Amino acid sequence: MTNTPLALGNGNHAGYSNTQNGIAATLTIQNYAPMLPKRLWNPVADFTRSAVTDFAPLNGREASKVMGHLARLAIWTIDVACQPLQRDIVFNGRHIEAFISNGSIGLTEYGNRCRRSLLLRVASELANFDPLRRDSGKKPHTDSFAPYTAAEIVRFRSQGSTRSTALRRHNWTVLLSLAAGCALTTSEIVGLKVENVSISRDSVRVAIRGDRARTVVCLEAWEADIRELLSSPLVSDYLFVKAERPKIPPMYVTNFLRTVAHGGEQFTVERLRSTWMLGHLEAGTAPVAVMQMVGVKSFSTFERLIPYVTAPSPAAHTAMFRRAAHS
Repeated sequence: MTNTPLALGNGNHAGYSNTQNGIAATLTIQNYAPMLPKRLWNPVADFTRSAVTDFAPLNGREASKVMGHLARLAIWTIDVACQPLQRDIVFNGRHIEAFISNGSIGLTEYGNRCRRSLLLRVASELANFDPLRRDSGKKPHTDSFAPYTAAEIVRFRSQGSTRSTALRRHNWTVLLSLAAGCALTTSEIVGLKVENVSISRDSVRVAIRGDRARTVVCLEAWEADIRELLSSPLVSDYLFVKAERPKIPPMYVTNFLRTVAHGGEQFTVERLRSTWMLGHLEAGTAPVAVMQMVGVKSFSTFERLIPYVTAPSPAAHTAMFRRAAHS
């Protein structure tokens, strides 16, 4: 039998009562797919199988049950919360609570309690969470979603021009420009084709295909960078230059940024997107319009930005509400 964590029992879970149960769990994880549309399941399949493998379910039945609940959490993470599939994010206790409150639909109250309990149990074993805490998890990093300051953005621009090779400088700037300037996700940036970027005299627009199809108007401050990137001799089909598209873009990009930063400061696409959203909200752009540009369907995406929104002065606050248009 293969010496996988499942077959041996990895200390995270109770292990297996016998070899037959271990084999059944292994085969289930390898072959089972929850009853979900392929367009939703495929992007989270590898993450789900990997996490459930490390959780080491007792048998095939438990494996399929955990996969079903975890897959839905993972889908909500990337489609609604717009976060990458990283364990420290997905298995954060507060993230799970937010999913149960806002994204766990179709279950009774009892069903949601069971789902919450199971996900927190998985989290506690994979991430060493303390089950005695109310959120059953570590506090989220304070800077996980915080928008960047103008000074930080300037530093990232400067870093891009000093990377060791032309290819690294190019891809660093692609990630920075399309996240901060157009609020694209990591997967959208890596998969963006040149033909989907429209340049005109007065704007730069990016057409996103797929489930979150939309056309994004990029910030004027980043138009020159994007135009320059498009004219690079490195570029052929895709703006992010790589011989083959990464199988798991968020993981690849995280490793790329860590390597290229070479121990220095590095940005995250998530925080750059937050910076873009905050800028529009503070500029008075209608939240519904921001949602459409970002490609989300829930206002919960903006909840993490509330602490960073600058409150208007009392006079501006009064004037704002007095000018509201009549329906």
